[in-house]
Amino acid sequence: MHDERNATGAGECFALFEDTLVAEPSALLLEGLRHRLVARTPAEARAALARIEAERARGWWVALAAHYELGSVFEPAVPAAPHGEPLLRAWVFERGCRLAGARLDAWWRESLGRLSPQDAEAGVLHLTPAWDAARHARAAGRALDHIRAGDCYQVNPTFPQRGEVYGHPLALYARLRAVQPVAHGVLVRDGEEWICSRSPELFFSRSGQRLTCRPMKGTAPRVAPPDVDPDPDVAQADAAAAASLLASDKERAENLMIVDLIRNDLGRLTGAGGVRVERLWELEAYPTVYLLTSTVTADPVGAGLEEILGALFPSGSVTGAPKIRAMQVIHALEDGPRGLYCGGLGWLAPDGDLSLNVPIRTLLVGPDRRFRLDVGSGIVADSEPGSEYHECLAKAAFVTGLDADLRLIETLRWESGRGCALLDGHLRRLASSAAVLGFPCDPGQVRAEVEACGRGLGPGVHRVRLLLGRDGRRWLDAAPLEPLRGVQRFDLAGWPLDPRDPRLAHKTTARRFYNEELKAAAGRGLFDIVFANARGELCEGARSTLFVEVGGRILTPAATSGVLPGVLRASLLASGWCEEAVLTSDDLARARQVWLGNALRGLVEVRPAGAAPV
Repeated sequence: MHDERNATGAGECFALFEDTLVAEPSALLLEGLRHRLVARTPAEARAALARIEAERARGWWVALAAHYELGSVFEPAVPAAPHGEPLLRAWVFERGCRLAGARLDAWWRESLGRLSPQDAEAGVLHLTPAWDAARHARAAGRALDHIRAGDCYQVNPTFPQRGEVYGHPLALYARLRAVQPVAHGVLVRDGEEWICSRSPELFFSRSGQRLTCRPMKGTAPRVAPPDVDPDPDVAQADAAAAASLLASDKERAENLMIVDLIRNDLGRLTGAGGVRVERLWELEAYPTVYLLTSTVTADPVGAGLEEILGALFPSGSVTGAPKIRAMQVIHALEDGPRGLYCGGLGWLAPDGDLSLNVPIRTLLVGPDRRFRLDVGSGIVADSEPGSEYHECLAKAAFVTGLDADLRLIETLRWESGRGCALLDGHLRRLASSAAVLGFPCDPGQVRAEVEACGRGLGPGVHRVRLLLGRDGRRWLDAAPLEPLRGVQRFDLAGWPLDPRDPRLAHKTTARRFYNEELKAAAGRGLFDIVFANARGELCEGARSTLFVEVGGRILTPAATSGVLPGVLRASLLASGWCEEAVLTSDDLARARQVWLGNALRGLVEVRPAGAAPV
C-alpha cells in the first residue's frame, strides 16, 4: 500500500459531496489532507481498508474511491485487475464541514471567483466513444449468447468515451451540477487530477446499524423537461416517455432482477428478516433521462467496511446477474479495466456513518485536461442492441448537451476582383478542426458556398464570417470591412493564459474570455490585447497573432506557448518570412518592430499602449 502524507500543499486536495436534488442543496466538504492511500494488490487493498477504519476511529474523515476491479479481492472467481492498476484510493482528511443554502452558495462563489476569465468559461470540446454502434452490437450479441445459454440473466457491457475539457475542471463541474441535479454528486481534487461525478445512484449508505441500497435499473430518454420546453405537445410526449418506462415489462423485470440480487447480498450481513424492499420501481426524473429505482435496506448490520464491501461490491446494478458469472462475461467483452467507473465513491465519518455512490455519470479529468467518461447498459434476453447503444449515448447527454451549440469559426477577407487569397488555408484549418471535434465537413462544398457568397458582394473589401455547427450546418454572413485609422496600439493582459486549454487549437465560439478582453480593449482605443502564459511566455492577441523583429529575425510565439494555428501565421511560416520562438516581454521590449496580424487585416504594425507618439 502506498501511503503518502500531504505533499501537494494546502488547498490542492479536497472532496465535496453534494445533494442538489433537494429544495435547499446541501454538501459535505472534506479538507485538510493528512494521508493519501493507494492500493494495487489484494493484500494492499485489505490493509488499506483496515487503515481506513482505524483513521476513521481516530476521528478523521475519509474519502474513498473504490475501483470496480476491487471486486476481485473478495471473489477469487472474478478476473483480477491488470498488474499495477489501482484497486482503491483513499484520502484521509482532518475536517468535515456541512454546508447548506447560503453557506454552500458562498463556497461556490468564492471558489469560482478565484479563477481567471479563461478558466471560468468551461465546457467539453468533444466526446468520442471508444465503441461505435457495430462494436457495441458485437458485445451485446455475445452477451445475448451467454443469456440464451443460461449462463446469465443479465449482462452489463460498458465502454469509455474520451474528450477534452476547456476551462477549469471546477467551473466544468459547476456547469454540470446546474444541468444535472443529483443526490449523490461528488467533486474530488487531488493535485491536478479531478473526479467530477454527477451520479444519481446510491450504492449504499450506513446510518447507525442500518444499511440502505438504492439500485437504479431502467432508463428512458426524456423529450424535454417543462422548464426547457413548455409546449403542451412536448410535455405530453415527455409524460408518455415516463409512463412507458414505468409500464415496461422489460425495464421492471431488469430492475427486479437486480433488487433480488442485492437482497441476497444484504442477507449476508444481517439475520433472517433483516432485509426489506422499502420501495420498488420508483420513477426519478432528470433533465435528460427518466430512471427507475428501488430501495432495499438491511438492519441491524454490525459489520465493518471490508465485510460490507465483501458482501456488496460491486453493485449488482452495474454487473448483471448472477453477479460473479456476469463479471466473468464482462471481463471477456470489455477492452480494459473500468477503474473507478461502476465501483464506489463516497465518504466515511468518524462516527461510522458512510455513503458511497455508484460512480456512473462520472468524469475523470487528468492534468492535461483530457477526461474519460464511461457508459453502459443492461443486456437481457429481449434487448435490441441498437436501442441499447442509443441508451448508452443518452446517458452522456448531460455532458454532450453542454456545448451542443458550439461552432467552428473562420473569418475571411474577401476582395472584389481577387477573392480570398488565403481560402485554402481557411479550409485546411476548418477541415482539421472538424475532424478532431467530430463535426461533419465537406471542404469542397464549403468552398463553393464561400465563393458564391463572395460573388454576390459589392466592390471593395468585405469581412466574411463562416460558422460550422456540430451537425455540419453552415452559416455565412458578410459586411464591408472598415479600414483602420491612425496608430494602432496594444496592451498586455492582466492574467495568464493556460496553454493546456484545447480551445487554443481550434477557433470556436467558446471564446467569451477573448471577446470580453477585446471589448474592453476597444473601449480603451486599442487594437488588441496580447496574452502571456504563467511561464511568462508571450502567446497571442485576442484576435491576432504576434510577430516581432528582434536581432534581424522576425519571430512569432511558439505553438507550445499557447497559440491558435492562425491562417496568416501558417502562411507566413510556410513562406519563410518568420520563424517560431519562445518569446517573453523582454523580447517585446527590445523588438525593432511589432505586428499583430490575422487573415482579415493582414499585418498591422502596432505600438504598446503607453508608448510615446510616433
